[in-house]
Amino acid sequence: ALAISTACSSSAKAFAAARRAIRAGRCDAAVVAGVDSLALSTLHGFRALQLLSAQPCRPFSSQRAGISIGEAAAVALVSGEPSDICLAGAGESSDAHHMSTPPADGAGAARAMRAAVADAGIDAAAIGYINLHGTGTPVNDAAEAAAVLAVFGGATPASSTKGFTGHTLGAAGAVESLIAIHALRNGIIPANLGGAPVDPALAIDIVTQTRESPLSFVLSNAFGFGGSNCALVFART
Repeated sequence: ALAISTACSSSAKAFAAARRAIRAGRCDAAVVAGVDSLALSTLHGFRALQLLSAQPCRPFSSQRAGISIGEAAAVALVSGEPSDICLAGAGESSDAHHMSTPPADGAGAARAMRAAVADAGIDAAAIGYINLHGTGTPVNDAAEAAAVLAVFGGATPASSTKGFTGHTLGAAGAVESLIAIHALRNGIIPANLGGAPVDPALAIDIVTQTRESPLSFVLSNAFGFGGSNCALVFART
């Protein structure tokens, strides 16, 4: 048993750790879980940082004003056995830039995404959908958009699903990985709830209405305080 605590990227990094353990022959399969429960200390902490939105969060909108905190749990089985969906690649990086603010150019996030795509053995153009970390804060969304633009350009469909779930903190990586897997399995690109009007300064394709699309590879981002970044690539087999 192993507990991973890297703030909001914790349960995404659990997928990466499970994949490494299986590839190293340490185990045949791993149960990967992410969980976080609502607590007053969490609420007060984010309020002290002036990051809470008074209304439901609106990631990547020109009217975004902060995060909505949620609570959740998600559990997945990662195995070396054949399946219709595989964890094809994982990339991690550490910014060491600031305790709670990412670098404006999203350099650390971009490194994690490039590493995940390279680990999957594909070109960036093969990614058909990006599940963004997308917290709804002005600074974080702008930095992530800059990172996505640097790695993928502006044409890859992308959305944050935190408008549906809120930011579930330690559970977010696992929750959003399962959403990305659902999108991949069913050929849909989920809407970025609350994203309209999209901030015109963010030059990436934010999907504001759920659409159908055949998908072969999807990428899911999770970024934690202090710049603990993780990106995962899931593929149809």
